[in-house]
Amino acid sequence: MLEYTLVICDIDGTLVDAEKKISPFNKKMIKEFCRCGGRISFATGRIEKSAIPYYEELEMHIPIILYNGARIYHPDTKTAIYDSFLTTCDVDRAIDLLPQFPFDYVFYSNGEAYTLKRSDNVRRYEEGDRITCALIDSVDVIKEREITKILMIGDNSSFKEFRDLFSDDAATSARLVQSELTFLEILPSAVSKGSSLLHLADYLGIDMKRIACFGDGLNDMEMIRNAGLGVAMGNARQELKDAADIVAPSNTEDGVGKILAAIMEKKI
Repeated sequence: MLEYTLVICDIDGTLVDAEKKISPFNKKMIKEFCRCGGRISFATGRIEKSAIPYYEELEMHIPIILYNGARIYHPDTKTAIYDSFLTTCDVDRAIDLLPQFPFDYVFYSNGEAYTLKRSDNVRRYEEGDRITCALIDSVDVIKEREITKILMIGDNSSFKEFRDLFSDDAATSARLVQSELTFLEILPSAVSKGSSLLHLADYLGIDMKRIACFGDGLNDMEMIRNAGLGVAMGNARQELKDAADIVAPSNTEDGVGKILAAIMEKKI
């Protein structure tokens, strides 16, 4: 019997390599883990259309955590099991600060990504996530929608100033997370991969002690700490490694597959 029956895996920097592909060895070990009675799901900052191709490649049939925890979605039934949205005050404050910073904004609503201009930063993001953002002429379009999260892409030396100015407004309640070197995300209050992991475990009826989580970024911290087995990748930030139970080889060294093999061999 498997010690850990559910594996939650971040995608970028964890499951996939530098070319955004799942290696043959990782895929083989995931298939073997599932044949042994285990299940695998994702916890990612990606949206539905950029995560589902990996879901289909691995022939998964389980809800996945998207938008860094703001939504739990089941691709098979095309339904959201859990949703959280930014408040009007959070969205308005982000928009008010837009002219003061050289960031490119991406807004997410109802499974779609919207941007005001297709800059080089946005093009690189689209290529990495294999999606195309819808172009909008005005932020008024955004104000009319429920917003799941906002991504800002740009020079991270300005992130602290943005955080400070955003938080100076007492009406805001959002959580700001740096998910990648040049990505700063605005998420609904109290939302994280870790909080959504609790929702998913309850939905599936699985004890947290039987869950193993893999990640590489600071946005994986709560998830790693909440899991029965927290696994930081070899390429992870040091803070995450310090919080994890074990450190796996990097995402370019089949780290996920090697740890899954160890779990199946009862070495972990």
